[in-house]
Amino acid sequence: MMTGLSAEILFEKFQIIDVLKKDEHAAVFLANHIYLSKKIILKVLNTQKISDHALIERFKREAKILAQLDNPHIIKVLDFGMFKEYFYISFEYIEGVSLRNLLKQQQLSVEQKNHLMTQLLKGLHYAHQCQIIHRDIKPENIFVDNSLNLKIGDFGLALSAEDNFVTNPYSVVGTPSYMSPEQVRGAKLNAQSDLFSAGVVLYEMFTGKNPFLKENVSLTLNEIMAFDEALVHKGLEDQEQSVKDVIYHLIRKNAKDRYTTAREALNDLGFSVEQPTIVIKPESARVNKNRFKLIAAILTVAVITITLIVLKIFNSQTPASIPNINFSDSTSLQNQSTKKTTEDLQNEKERIDTANLNKPLIENQNQTIPNTTSNELNGNLSTQQPAKSSGDGWLNILAVVGTRVIINGEDYGPAISRPIQLSEGEHNVKLVNDEYDLPYIEKIKITAKQTKTLRVNFNSLFGFVIFDVRPGAKIYIDGIERIETPPLKQMLKLIPGMRRVSLKNPNYRDIDTTLNIEKGDTLKFSYKFKK
Repeated sequence: MMTGLSAEILFEKFQIIDVLKKDEHAAVFLANHIYLSKKIILKVLNTQKISDHALIERFKREAKILAQLDNPHIIKVLDFGMFKEYFYISFEYIEGVSLRNLLKQQQLSVEQKNHLMTQLLKGLHYAHQCQIIHRDIKPENIFVDNSLNLKIGDFGLALSAEDNFVTNPYSVVGTPSYMSPEQVRGAKLNAQSDLFSAGVVLYEMFTGKNPFLKENVSLTLNEIMAFDEALVHKGLEDQEQSVKDVIYHLIRKNAKDRYTTAREALNDLGFSVEQPTIVIKPESARVNKNRFKLIAAILTVAVITITLIVLKIFNSQTPASIPNINFSDSTSLQNQSTKKTTEDLQNEKERIDTANLNKPLIENQNQTIPNTTSNELNGNLSTQQPAKSSGDGWLNILAVVGTRVIINGEDYGPAISRPIQLSEGEHNVKLVNDEYDLPYIEKIKITAKQTKTLRVNFNSLFGFVIFDVRPGAKIYIDGIERIETPPLKQMLKLIPGMRRVSLKNPNYRDIDTTLNIEKGDTLKFSYKFKK
């Protein structure tokens, strides 16, 4: 068994809650990340006790690949590193089970199965767009939480575009009954191999059986190489036509006959990759279905009424009278990774003048622009507007003071709360502000005689970390000193990605770790130096 690890605290920042798996070389723990005050899954590898260097590389590859991926349907890496002879990775903890256990424990409705199917395809599409091939898609590597949110995990066998010099892409790896025919042959793999494996998982989810699983590995592999496509398709007879068609085009023996991307499968299901995933509640939560319908109807009437009132008021004004909007009073902090006290929220409000972390929003006002001249609407920007035309529309940009507007490469100067006249069609909008390290970029579509409002909060492009370090210390991010904390909370705005964090106090040993900063997230990092 793996020895030499503390039963309580590992690597000075993980408090062990439970041992999930352990052998001579590796261990998986449920732990509390002391710095972040949250439950995590911790994978640990003892590099000194492993003679197979490929296993170490697989472990490191998983950390490297997952650190690049930021998608709601893929397990997130929080941090990773070395501590003496141990290599470790900490992952987000999901309150749920693997898809394998879910299918054993619960009878899913067709709606719930469709919901899981679209999430799996969205996660694969994102990974493939990032040039990542998973190579081991199976129910055990797919995790589902209590709200039926799906996440793909275990990228230990994955290949990236940079991995060909590390791992032979022609080697046969994976789980036999979910392998594609080309994977069994040891051929070079691409995204279509993952799509075949996903098709097998979906076939099993909808029918209750794996079409290729036989008594032993040899028979299973032979079945994959020689299966009858018509017979497999026949096993889907009881399913909806769209489900049958999608699974059939995923499980094709010849890769040339398969979908080339997960996007194609989603399109055939009537979904787009960009379409947000709607949370499906468990069946037990639907006891008041009629009541919810009534509430929805009431809310719909209310929204329509309010909209008519607003449009009536809005249409009584010319575009020149659109009021300036001040975002400085906004105090909404969303997408936070930790529960916050009133004190935390107050501290954040004082440190961020535009703390509304909602994603930037494009709204179609669906209003007709009065016959007003460009000069009246745009003031000193009128010389930069296109000639007035019946095919023109308007773009209204709401952003913090100091934001400059660039449309299709042309500098329109500072953003103001008055519409900019643009020709009908798509336009590339770039907003920059010297107070922020990242530009906001969006492609918008202008409709003739209508106004679109682009409301931008630059803070939504960043992640935030609240540092609670006692005694105080200098905090370095990626080797650059950012702040020196007194013994009270300080917040830093950071560019998303894997960031190296160092705490330095001359009276104590330096602390070094890594954090995966997600866009829109707020993490709380707590540390108390010890002698």
